[in-house]
Amino acid sequence: MTEKNKGEHREFTRVPIKVWVEVRSKDAVIKIHETHDLSMVGISLQHQGEALPVGTLCDISVFLEGADPPVHVDMKGNVGRVTDENLCIEFTEVKFESYEHLQNLIRYNSKDIDAVDKEIDEHVGLKRKE
Repeated sequence: MTEKNKGEHREFTRVPIKVWVEVRSKDAVIKIHETHDLSMVGISLQHQGEALPVGTLCDISVFLEGADPPVHVDMKGNVGRVTDENLCIEFTEVKFESYEHLQNLIRYNSKDIDAVDKEIDEHVGLKRKE
């Protein structure tokens, strides 16, 4: 996937990224490197085999390669959409200590850092400022 397309009404930019991800639910653990994109509010990844059903609550960890000591970004979320190839997870909570890492992942992989900064400034965490 690409960043925001014209006519799209997303609140946050999606960036194409390949990272190691672990998704843990009550019934399954998925470890995968086939991610499509990431935003401040969700991740899309390629699933193999049986996918988690829509609505499944899960814990998500994104592992940053090359960091020493190792860094992981931890979120809670739920499965929002499933296709034959994609598993899309909406974040419901980003761990406090992971929020800045998530912002930086989006910034440094975006073609328009200023747009990403503006989106972040317009929100308090994952929610739009009122």
